[in-house]
Amino acid sequence: MFSLNALGKGIVTSIKEGCLVSRRLFPMIISVVVFVNILSELNLIKYVAMPLGPLMETMGLPVEFGIVWAAAMLVNIYSSLALIPSIVFMVPGLTVEQMTIMGIIILIAHSLILETKIAGQCGLSMTFQVVLRIATAWAAGLLIHNVCQTFGFWQEPAKILFEAKATSPTLLGWVWGECLNLVQIFIIICLVMMFNKLINVLRISDVAGFLLSPVLRLLGISKQATNIVIVGLVLGILYGSGIIIQAAREGKISHSDAFSTMSLMSIAHALIEDTILLSLIGGSLWGLLGVRLVLAVLVGSVINLVYTRIHQPSALEKGTV
Repeated sequence: MFSLNALGKGIVTSIKEGCLVSRRLFPMIISVVVFVNILSELNLIKYVAMPLGPLMETMGLPVEFGIVWAAAMLVNIYSSLALIPSIVFMVPGLTVEQMTIMGIIILIAHSLILETKIAGQCGLSMTFQVVLRIATAWAAGLLIHNVCQTFGFWQEPAKILFEAKATSPTLLGWVWGECLNLVQIFIIICLVMMFNKLINVLRISDVAGFLLSPVLRLLGISKQATNIVIVGLVLGILYGSGIIIQAAREGKISHSDAFSTMSLMSIAHALIEDTILLSLIGGSLWGLLGVRLVLAVLVGSVINLVYTRIHQPSALEKGTV
């Protein structure tokens, strides 16, 4: 039963968890931020972002955002989030369309080193998972860009909560500004932890499982794996994959289930937490969530169809015809 005491304990626990997460993330974030500042001072940002520049331009994004996506893919979402203020300061006048595209490609393709290693532990191809996520992210960006340009959607200026603040040209002024950005990120991490606890208390994952089970069956995901997918969709790929590994070792799910669920979760996981984080950079919340879900279902359906044709014997071979 709800009580102020339980609420207080939940807040304290969330702050403790936020501290633990921040302690792991901040060294990586700080190193990336320092690296980017050095590049900025030397006017080298455009050269580092150049390899991803052509891809960014096809999606209607400035080439400078290439380094933001690279940070997301190589490290994690928080690293890319920490870079947004300085990049936005260099490229003013960004639209909701552009920030929605930036958010969706980060949501689909991030933490590739860690999360594809997890896929490998599930017995799946790491190379396939990397290609799948980058290709899907690019397709999502192209889709949003072309639809928005054709119909004039989301052309208003983006309202970015992580706004770049003009800091003192001195080193001390820059350090102070970046410390304030880290404080913002720490607060967001703690709030996300609290929100996750609220989801568990309200049993939102159970409701989501009931609503999504028909769609998951269309994707070739059996009833035994439905709960695994729900955990991944709501809480994240780390939690979902942990259950996959355990279930596969115990023989509770097939290789087909492991492949289908992991491929689906690689495109759409931590839907609530990650979507809220990326909506802070000024993109459309419904665009970030809706496009990601639609693509996950479409790509998952194609993967299931191809997998079924390759791995399942024909009716004639089974002797059923």
